[in-house]
Amino acid sequence: MRVLYTFNKPWYYHMALDSVLLSLKAQNKIPNTLRFLSFQPECVLIGYHQNPYDEVNLELCESLNIDVGRRRTGGGAIYFNQAQIGWEVVASLKDFDIKNYEELSQYMCEKVAKALSTFGVNAKYRPRNDIEINSKKISGTGGVLQGGAFLYQGTILIDFDPDKMASLLKIPYEKLQDKNISSAKERVTSLKQELGYSPSFEDIAKAIEKEFEDFGLEQGTLTEEETNLLLELSKKLNSKDWVFENEITDKLISTKTIRTKAGTFKINFKIDKSKRLLEYIVINGDFFATPPNAVKDLESHLKFSYFDEISQKVKTFFDKTNLKISFMTDEELSDIILKAINE
Repeated sequence: MRVLYTFNKPWYYHMALDSVLLSLKAQNKIPNTLRFLSFQPECVLIGYHQNPYDEVNLELCESLNIDVGRRRTGGGAIYFNQAQIGWEVVASLKDFDIKNYEELSQYMCEKVAKALSTFGVNAKYRPRNDIEINSKKISGTGGVLQGGAFLYQGTILIDFDPDKMASLLKIPYEKLQDKNISSAKERVTSLKQELGYSPSFEDIAKAIEKEFEDFGLEQGTLTEEETNLLLELSKKLNSKDWVFENEITDKLISTKTIRTKAGTFKINFKIDKSKRLLEYIVINGDFFATPPNAVKDLESHLKFSYFDEISQKVKTFFDKTNLKISFMTDEELSDIILKAINE
């Protein structure tokens, strides 16, 4: 397994490299890769399915010169600075004997939790995608499947400024209420808070590497093909078109927020009540879907559907496209759509 160190890079470099590595791995053109990363300058990254206007205090970010970007994976918005280290694995599913996304999430989180425990903390995996120390989150994770390959990634809070994070992110009330807390401060911790000091990037990376040493680690560099594709895609991602892709511009759209075991869903819709007709729908949230683009295709598939057609249309779409939403069935997705538009 190749090991890459890509510290102090802008967000669009990392997001582009994620896509390049996953695409080439799906084509079996590159070795399995363990990558460590950090962000410079600081930034806020939203999940693939999120709307930046719902998740980020954009005016404050602009005034503080904090970049706003979009990930290629699902999950929620995260604030990144030099007090976090990112980790990710890009590999073939068959090499890890993993059958689905839920197994992948548990496997990777348990590996990294074990690595963190070597520093003397009680780190544990918490479904669906968190690593916790004494019930406080220290690492959020997420991934995506493509062909027979996967990318799974996370960040570790070495130090943490809860007030700054809370000011930059719009954390949904439903999310806090679901966890029985009043603020993000109660939910998050850091290695410095737990240990009294900040471990170095190198020490954390070495601890994680040890958990993957059975795969035969070897420090490497990017290939020429990876570098060329990275430069090309970086330009595309460093654009408003990519970051604001899920922006809702229609002022007549209604929104219903529903919290589920799969994440927080924001159902944006327009209906004709008299005809019981769904004219428009956009599904935002911090959920994980594979393939990610299939959710947009489902939205198109459901436009101008009568209410009593929706459940069957969702089921048929799931069956035909092999869309999978982590911790959610097609019936459960139909239920929350119908709940949103009927209220």
